[in-house]
Amino acid sequence: MAKTHLAAAIVLLAGLAWAQALGTTKVPLDARDAQVRTRETAMGDLVADAARGAVRADLALVQASLFRSRLIPAGELTRQALESALVYPEEPVVLVEMSGGQVLAALEHSLSSLPRPSTGFLQVSGLTVDFRSDAPAGRRVVGVRVAGRPLAPEGVYRVAMARSLAKGALGYFRIFNGLEPRAEGPALGQALADHVRALGQVDITAGGRLRDLAAPPAEP
Repeated sequence: MAKTHLAAAIVLLAGLAWAQALGTTKVPLDARDAQVRTRETAMGDLVADAARGAVRADLALVQASLFRSRLIPAGELTRQALESALVYPEEPVVLVEMSGGQVLAALEHSLSSLPRPSTGFLQVSGLTVDFRSDAPAGRRVVGVRVAGRPLAPEGVYRVAMARSLAKGALGYFRIFNGLEPRAEGPALGQALADHVRALGQVDITAGGRLRDLAAPPAEP
């Protein structure tokens, strides 16, 4: 009987933790397919930031296939709400080392399907990318800056990503062939929960990381 009560208590505590607010968001967090597979979104920024912080990387690349189509409204953020927008919250974040040339090739691959949605579209952290969606695929990136400096093609960067991407999922094997993780961090869902808890309040304005120079100017 005591074991039954203990098991019930554990289940109750787990349920409470699942529903407990980790923080709040001032902005809606958009992970809907039509958005996260074609452009930078606040949810994409948040998850990429969480992955980068989890393994102390220079930058992070997070493929759109990891997101479940959800729109989380402004307000409280529970672990349940956060993980509802991830298809594989248990997938580990890994740290890899990539040349600047590999980073550039990955970004070109990410942007190659636009304007069509792509599960291989990358949400990013730690870098800004200027590109033209009207240019030929493979020649769309105009410029990349990491920590405010131009991407160095021969430089080596510490990159956070999901383990599946490091293994070459979604056509990235052509670029990441032979890429070996240097370290493994927490699961993506845990990294996201820890990041939101540390922030307290999420206030992200999407649009400053992936900048389409071919897009029409925003209306005043």
